[in-house]
Parts: sequence; C-alpha cells; structure tokens
Amino acid sequence: MIELDIKTLKVLVVDDHMLICRLLETFLQEEGIKDIDLAADAAAAEENLALHAYDIVFLDWNLPDKSGYRLLQDIRARKKYDGMAAVMVTAESEERFVIQALKAGATAYITKPVSKDAFSKNLHKTISWLERVRERVEEG
Repeated sequence: MIELDIKTLKVLVVDDHMLICRLLETFLQEEGIKDIDLAADAAAAEENLALHAYDIVFLDWNLPDKSGYRLLQDIRARKKYDGMAAVMVTAESEERFVIQALKAGATAYITKPVSKDAFSKNLHKTISWLERVRERVEEG
C-alpha cells in the first residue's frame, strides 16, 4: 500500500474570494501541507495547472470567468490529470450540484461555510483516494 507523505503534497486552491483562499491555505498548512498555490479564477488555475503537477486542486463552483464545475470537466477530460484529486469547495449545497460534480469526477465535495473538521475529514479521504489511484498505476 502506498502511503503519501502529506508534507510533500502540492495543492492548488481556486476561489475568487481571497478570504476563502487564505482560510483553506491555513487549514492545509495546519495539516502539514506547505506547497500551496492560490488562483482567483479559472484562467489563473489553468495557467498553474499547465506549469505544475498538483496532487490536489480545490475548486469553487462560482468563479468569475468559467465555473469551477466546467474547469472540473476540463480537468477530467485530460488524461494527464487522472492522478490528481479535484475537490469542490462551494456554497452550492443542493443535492443536484453534489451529484453533478461527483458524476463529473470530483473526488470530494465540501460545502461552505467550511469548518476545519469537515475540511480535515475530506482532505484525509482525498489523500486515501490518491493513495489508491497511485497504487493502481504502479500495479500497471
């Protein structure tokens, strides 16, 4: 079983509200993650994704230029991102949004306002998902 070192994970947080970006960054740092990039819109996120290999991307649904849901679809359409976890962090709490995102390939779904406890639980579930995916890749 592959066990990832949380300290080595590279994470991208995409949200147009800097307060939310900073809150998630703080939560991630408290978990031991240090390599964190922030993006305020889908265009900045796409630039970051082109330049860096992320382990996890956290996406807000409502971004100013293109929805986080659409960005999720774009990510899942590209094979190079198969091993990357994509977590929606959004105020969209209706069940239809959750189902839509999970069907599109979201690894987890966290509703705002985000509590430290809910974030931590979902982060650890996401890391377990990454470990399983990477183990399957190694097995061929």
